[in-house]
Amino acid sequence: MKHTFAHLLLFLMLAAPVLSAAEMRGMWIYKTDDIAASAEACDHLFDFCEKRHITDLFWQVHFAKLDTGGRELKNGALTRAFIQRAHARSLRIHALFGDPSHALRPKHAIVFASVDGILAFNRESPADAHFDGVHLDIEPHGLPQWKKADIPQKCDLLSQFVEVNHKAVARTRAADPSLVYGVDIVFWLDKTTPEGKAAYPVIYEGTTKDAAKHLLDCVDHVAIMSYRDNADGKNGIIPLVSKTIAYADTTKAKVFVGAKMANIGPKMEGFYGQTETQMMAALKLVDETYRPHPGYAGLAFFMYEAFKNMPP
Repeated sequence: MKHTFAHLLLFLMLAAPVLSAAEMRGMWIYKTDDIAASAEACDHLFDFCEKRHITDLFWQVHFAKLDTGGRELKNGALTRAFIQRAHARSLRIHALFGDPSHALRPKHAIVFASVDGILAFNRESPADAHFDGVHLDIEPHGLPQWKKADIPQKCDLLSQFVEVNHKAVARTRAADPSLVYGVDIVFWLDKTTPEGKAAYPVIYEGTTKDAAKHLLDCVDHVAIMSYRDNADGKNGIIPLVSKTIAYADTTKAKVFVGAKMANIGPKMEGFYGQTETQMMAALKLVDETYRPHPGYAGLAFFMYEAFKNMPP
């Protein structure tokens, strides 16, 4: 069979030495029930991750509402079996859930009940079937009222977003300190004014900072939705995440730098239409730039359903 130069380059990249234990790569996955129900789909996913040095999966979960007001993980038996298989392949699994409305204070109880649902799932499961973490995807900028909100109103929405995460972290650590807590954020949360002040200042427990810093003060990691189609340059991934990683360097938290290949949103927001070889060549610059930083966790890919269909 005839091989192109791109195929050869991709092979060499995928055959590179395995990343050290300190380096991670994440990936968002959404069609989780379909994968968990198929041994063939599981094996394909695990092989895919191994070749690309992916270590952490942000695995979408769904909940059933209980009569008590609590929330129970759906498809518990299927999920346990999947996690056991994933752990046998050295993957960490983070329960991914959230909705923009969960940023609002009246909806915080849903987040807490969902966290409790994951904690209960772990308590009722064998040790090798535990979720390794929870990963919240609550995006207040996705709320209908965000577009028409002025700066003070946006800051209020962000303050509620910070609050729900701080409280959920406290709840998680009180019940199980070993459970990793992560959250998705957009890259512009730490945007500054020309005077160097936070563009979206948030006051939490008497301290004023941008929302990204408030979150890095309490979570184990953030995953930045730093979606661009290039690594460097004025509007590239590297400058977009620089302030967040610099602040993470001063905390115990780490930062996953997100790259998008899904056909969602404007073309300049991702690598859709490029080959995997082209994308990884660009992202290599991100790795090389931030690998020396203690606050850098690694790359994170949005999302498996698109990534597996990229041309080589």
